[in-house]
Amino acid sequence: MSEPVFVDASAWVAITNRNDRNRGDAVKIFQRLLSMQTALVTTNWTAYDALTIVKSRLGFSQAERLWQRITSRAVVELVAVDEQIETDALELFWRYQDKTWGVVDCSSLVVMEAVGSRSAFAYDRHFVEASRQFGFTVVKR
Repeated sequence: MSEPVFVDASAWVAITNRNDRNRGDAVKIFQRLLSMQTALVTTNWTAYDALTIVKSRLGFSQAERLWQRITSRAVVELVAVDEQIETDALELFWRYQDKTWGVVDCSSLVVMEAVGSRSAFAYDRHFVEASRQFGFTVVKR
């Protein structure tokens, strides 16, 4: 894979949480993406979402380890959601009234488009739904 893959909070949580039902699959996908030197992209909002979930379920030290992984430039490009991304995400959020996508999901979709990512590493049903709407793929084993 030469194009970047967007990593959603659901994938970060699955990689980190040994009790997550997607853990085995997530670790294999993550290792494959790293071994192929695939560019991984996530946003600070996505990271904060994952950190919050991990801290509440697994504790502070696991959240801290996840943050170290996410902020390692060797592993992932962390895109800061700026005012333009936020504006575009809110526009998308309001445009799709029939969807239950959150603003964070919408910001991820905006960033995916901006960086040319046609693939997402995610287990969130919103990403599966959005993939049909926007024509990107959800990475599978």
